[in-house]
Amino acid sequence: MSLPLHRPYKDGKGGVDIGLKPINEIEWLEIDSHFKEEISYKKKLYKDKKADVLVASTKSREVQQKTLDLILNHLTQYHSNAYEITSRYINIHESNDLYYFDEFENPLELASLLVQEDLILMQPTGDIFKLEAASLCAPTRWSLQEKFQQSLSDIHAEVPGYKERIDSRVNKIFSNMPNDKIFERFNWSIFDSPELFQPISSKSLVEIENILPNDLYLRVERQSIRRLNESKTILFTVRVHVDPISSILTDKYLILDLLKAVQNLDDEMKVYKVIKPFEKNLINWLRLKASYE
Repeated sequence: MSLPLHRPYKDGKGGVDIGLKPINEIEWLEIDSHFKEEISYKKKLYKDKKADVLVASTKSREVQQKTLDLILNHLTQYHSNAYEITSRYINIHESNDLYYFDEFENPLELASLLVQEDLILMQPTGDIFKLEAASLCAPTRWSLQEKFQQSLSDIHAEVPGYKERIDSRVNKIFSNMPNDKIFERFNWSIFDSPELFQPISSKSLVEIENILPNDLYLRVERQSIRRLNESKTILFTVRVHVDPISSILTDKYLILDLLKAVQNLDDEMKVYKVIKPFEKNLINWLRLKASYE
């Protein structure tokens, strides 16, 4: 079993942190061996739970189209062998999907079916950025319908320490984002299930408390933010990676990093991330595994 691709808990990192790093255009979107599986998963969610995974206000139509155009330009430039893009349709070679532009009421829905990332559009009303459109097929314990048209501050109101530590800085970053820059950041959590669609916990705290540490999963969000050219709208992408927690067991230092990261979280964050129910068992398990490596 290979190590997880992204390890934001390395060096014991955790909690609320902006952690933005500039990246190049070629690094923007991740297309990997999970493409066919994850696009199929998105299509199933659109069929069964469309209202839960796609929202769009009427004012977002233009920026939705800009997002689709931006993604098509990126795919044409960096992944031309994987897509056939014409003025009428898009053919994805890997999944054998054929999409006609006129099939879609919302350009963002089509854009979301071309890439593994979820796509979120934050449009400004004065100095306040609000969620006006999104395709979110891999939420991490939040409801898209509930957050629709809320501000950045309101969306993150339940995140411990967000308002006090980084709220004003994040709003300033969004307001001053240059047109030609892309930034990347990561979040991590530990889940009892590998399912990508996790709007809320489907298990009681007692059930989660009794789960064996070996049955847990590392869930990492790779996020990017960029401004749409000629617009102050921010395009926020989220790609979720899920790995069995056992995937780190070949690396003693990574085990110790995760152990330290869990311990470094304050109690409020442990509750928010739903780590508190199994924290003691997990810490003991990680200590044991590290001692044998």
